[in-house]
Amino acid sequence: MADSTFLSGYDTAVKAVIYSKFSSILGFAETSDEEVNISNNVLQYPKEIALRKRAEKQVQDFLEFANIWRTGVSFDWNRQSTRAARTGLWLSVSDDSLETVHVKGVPVNISYNVWFWSKSLDKINKCIEEYTFWQQDNPQLSILYNDTYALEPDLHFGEVLDESTIPDEFEKGIIFCYRMSVKVDAWMLKSTAFKTIHKIVVTVYDKDEISAYSQIIGDEADPELEAVLRLFRRVLYHIYSISLAANSITLSKDFSSDFAIGSKFQIVNSDDNNGVYTISGISTVSGKTVITVLENLQSETVTGSIYKAD
Repeated sequence: MADSTFLSGYDTAVKAVIYSKFSSILGFAETSDEEVNISNNVLQYPKEIALRKRAEKQVQDFLEFANIWRTGVSFDWNRQSTRAARTGLWLSVSDDSLETVHVKGVPVNISYNVWFWSKSLDKINKCIEEYTFWQQDNPQLSILYNDTYALEPDLHFGEVLDESTIPDEFEKGIIFCYRMSVKVDAWMLKSTAFKTIHKIVVTVYDKDEISAYSQIIGDEADPELEAVLRLFRRVLYHIYSISLAANSITLSKDFSSDFAIGSKFQIVNSDDNNGVYTISGISTVSGKTVITVLENLQSETVTGSIYKAD
């Protein structure tokens, strides 16, 4: 969604889908530029000024066009209990990035009126028929969030109303104009960026015999006391990738000095790969640690962490 706001992005998507679905029926004037075609043939103005705006564009057949206007935005309580609205989702910024974002959504209903204009009642009737069958023919918008994640909000439809100029037939001529409604089950998304945690060190001390924690760590740390009081230390490492072909695990940073050939570590929270592994090789490639293991890895799905005693 390249538009500056989510609302303008939905406006653009609705205009595009109206153009795609009804251009062949109304016979919109076209150029080789699709964006120009949409802009010239599906206007975003209220009905009262749409005809004037269409004429100002100086399109040859200016009576065959459509216009949309957003009429309202309302909060949708029925979708408030979904995961995206209540707790949010964690998404990767891109396929090759370690950065993730926490995305929360607000569910809203966006209502539009769509008018179809033509001097041919037959074309209008075909638009009405296409509109009524739309509910059974992929009634969704296709929008990308962050150019990666597909949003496919559902569309809902209402009644068709005749707003033609038949009463002005003898003064202005007949222009057939029918109004149809479109409601979008939309989401307003907001994200907060977070950096991936590459390494977590957990150390537990028995410090009953000391009066201040600074005696263990701090400006005047006592290494001997720290060694005596330390009960254990565990380290968690972020798994960057897994290769079944090489039977190896890649960590996101250079932690090669933390490991030794022949030592063991555990993979946790990784389903198929959970278990204890023996290190058979260690190397550094492009700033990342590649660990080869003796035991067979089961899946290349990157989940969980390496859990290692230190």
